[in-house]
Amino acid sequence: MRLKLLLHFEEPFLIPYNYPRPLYLFLIHAIKLGDPMIAKRIHENKKDIKFVASKLFPVRSAEKTDKGLLVKSGKVELLVGSPAWPVLEALANGLAIGIGQLHILRKRLLDVEVRPVETPKRLSGRKLKTLSPVSVYHNNPPNGFRQWDLSPVGQPNSPFENEPAVWKELVFRNLREKYFMVYGESFEGDFEIEVFPESARSKMFRIKRDDRTGRHTQVRAWEFYFRMQGDEELLRVARDTGLGMRNAHGFGMIGMV
Repeated sequence: MRLKLLLHFEEPFLIPYNYPRPLYLFLIHAIKLGDPMIAKRIHENKKDIKFVASKLFPVRSAEKTDKGLLVKSGKVELLVGSPAWPVLEALANGLAIGIGQLHILRKRLLDVEVRPVETPKRLSGRKLKTLSPVSVYHNNPPNGFRQWDLSPVGQPNSPFENEPAVWKELVFRNLREKYFMVYGESFEGDFEIEVFPESARSKMFRIKRDDRTGRHTQVRAWEFYFRMQGDEELLRVARDTGLGMRNAHGFGMIGMV
């Protein structure tokens, strides 16, 4: 399930290049206004069903600046998906309640329009694209490295001999875990993902800040075109919960080309 949000902020509105943290705080605060218990579960329980968000897209033209895209009209579009309707319902209700008090980077939300998005009948074999970058990381990489952000096409100085193969393995493992959360049973089918190498682009992002040190966690995530092959129920889990990890922070939403 997916909602398209048309958001109108105080203008001019800056879409920050490092959007994940401000976007997550905005969405979790909106969900909290709609249903505090759902927001608490999303924020505190790593093994609970969450949501996935796209990037913020300007409704009209935007001007590039050093810190982000400047949208003079203040109007932006955002897609949010979840396999759990109560999460999306709480978000929609919270946005309506929060008009005038919810904000991103001190710009207040002035108005919101919520539209449902039709679920495609088939995803397998179709050309897809990332609507927010995909984040995949390994907590115990070889050769003494600390946590490593994996690339779907490989990158220099990788601690892995075949980084794209490890990336695919972790994407599939993550999807199976999400499938279990959604359906309550293990996924036993096949899955394949083909990333078009020439389309892959990466960028560094800041996400959550350590309360003790004040430092942000920095991650490298990737945007690309791709195809998936597999059971439609599993692929809908990828659409509703996101591809890869850190989805509630604005990573891993996929869309049609």
